[in-house]
Amino acid sequence: MWLDTTTYQQKIDAEVKLSLVNGQMFDGFELSYFKSRFSEFYYINNNKKVDIESRMGDTPAATLSFSNNGLVTGIYVSEKSTINYETLDKFSEFAVEKGEEWAIKKHSDLKFPKVNFKEDYYRFSKILIGVGNSQGSDIQAGIKHEIVALTNPYNRDSKDEFYVKLIFNDKPQKNRQITIFERDFEKNVTTQVTFTDDDGIAKFKVTEGNEYLIDNVIIEVNEDPKNDAVWSSYWAALTFRALDATQ
Repeated sequence: MWLDTTTYQQKIDAEVKLSLVNGQMFDGFELSYFKSRFSEFYYINNNKKVDIESRMGDTPAATLSFSNNGLVTGIYVSEKSTINYETLDKFSEFAVEKGEEWAIKKHSDLKFPKVNFKEDYYRFSKILIGVGNSQGSDIQAGIKHEIVALTNPYNRDSKDEFYVKLIFNDKPQKNRQITIFERDFEKNVTTQVTFTDDDGIAKFKVTEGNEYLIDNVIIEVNEDPKNDAVWSSYWAALTFRALDATQ
């Protein structure tokens, strides 16, 4: 699940419609606004945190406007959801896709069931919106799992690479897989993969005008004895459009 919009850059006091989208490959369906689905939904503008409030069932999930110039960070933290795997193959495919192959052997070592087992999962989604001059920086919000943009996508030199930092439990994550989904004007989606360095930082090239969904998943053994799920997964996402400050 990710946060999406058609207006990544907007004038002061103009409307920005924010969508919650669930799917794959940067293509999916919109979710309506329901408080039962999230623990946090807010944005940060000029270091001020503002909770996002909408009517139950609203689609898009929010219609916002901002009265100040700057880079706005929108944040959504889901409540727990649970998936049931009918076969180990499905879990293995997922683990390989997200760069967490170690979990396949661990599943066998711990003698977890090979069929009909559960995984709890949580979503931590961010979006960057430029308002007016769009100046500023993304922030480390302090959520459990997040991708922090070290580059402002709306005030950048088109020759420079884009940098992000992966944080989990307030610690940088080294040698973690970052998946980059790129969507062009015709809604064609391509993917590439990179990895974080020892400081949790990853870099990649972006194409002017295209939209990006940056993704990382961390899998852990669920050690809660009161919970029958054997795995927990944590999904971080960051969306933005790449623009050039010289335009």
